[in-house]
Amino acid sequence: MVLPAALSACATPPAPPLNPFVGTWANTDNDTITIRPDTVVQHQPNGASTPLDSQTCNGNFSFSYATWNRETLTGLLPRQPNLDQNLSALLAAATYPVAVLHCDRGDHTYVLLNDHQLVAIYRDGDIGVVEQLARR
Repeated sequence: MVLPAALSACATPPAPPLNPFVGTWANTDNDTITIRPDTVVQHQPNGASTPLDSQTCNGNFSFSYATWNRETLTGLLPRQPNLDQNLSALLAAATYPVAVLHCDRGDHTYVLLNDHQLVAIYRDGDIGVVEQLARR
C-alpha cells in the first residue's frame, strides 16, 4: 500500500537544526534573544528587535563559534568571584560549544549546556552578568 505524500511527510520528524545554537532563547523573565548563524538579535519588551551587527556595534563586531574548556569559561569573570562561583556550579563538563559575539566594547559568550539550555555570559570590561536561557 502506498501512503499519500502528505501523510508520509507527517510521519517523518523534522530534522534538527544543523547549528544547535540557532533559535530563540528566553530567560526566566521571558526576555528573549534569537541566535542566527551570523549574529544575535535582542528582542525588547516593547516588541522591537535589534540585530547586533557592525552598524549597531559601532563598526566593532565579530561573531564566531568554537569549543572552549571549562577553565577558559570560568576565567571570564576574574574580578567577580560570586559570578565565577555561580558559573563554576553550572559548568560540570570539561568542554562546551560556545558562540562568541564581540560588540563595541562588550562581549557575549553563549555556552550550550544541552539542546534546551544555554548560559549567557555578558561582559563589559571587568563587569559581567551570567544568565540562564532555555530554548523556546
